[in-house]
Amino acid sequence: MKAKHVRELMVPISDYATVHENASMAEAIRALENEKKHYGDAPYRHQSLVVLNSDHHVVGRLSQVDMMRAFEPGYSKIEESRWVGRSGLSRKMLADIREQFQLWEQPLETMCQMVCKTKVRDHMQAPTEGEFVSEDDTLNIAAHRIVMGRHHSLLVTRKNVIVGVLRSTDLFNALYDMMESCECF
Repeated sequence: MKAKHVRELMVPISDYATVHENASMAEAIRALENEKKHYGDAPYRHQSLVVLNSDHHVVGRLSQVDMMRAFEPGYSKIEESRWVGRSGLSRKMLADIREQFQLWEQPLETMCQMVCKTKVRDHMQAPTEGEFVSEDDTLNIAAHRIVMGRHHSLLVTRKNVIVGVLRSTDLFNALYDMMESCECF
């Protein structure tokens, strides 16, 4: 069987939901909602935005979790919040952190007004080295990076320029399609 490559599954940046780094969080949330309307009830709509700078280069991503985190500025007091989110904390520990840092104590309406005043660049995640894959890489390499990094997607490069996004959903669907031809399936 011929190896499949990332370029066969990636969503080109031109087809992906984007937002400018200087946009307000309200604009970002609206952009993601507009994507939802564009895709309708399709099960595989975008769950994040690609963040662009003035030169239209990708400088980060903004996920739904990043957007929710923006509602509560107290998360900035918690060091290494990415580690905390992946550490498997117990309910009691999570409750203790919420109480200690007084998180989510404001009425949601108040938080909404505050988040509207912030910028995308203040909440986006700059991509890490492990979040990139070349369009010429095989799906095997991409699957390994997604699994090991626990990423929902990877940024796809061509000669060090980001040209697309490989979503884990699309990769899983390709793996499923391959499984259908296996004897054990």
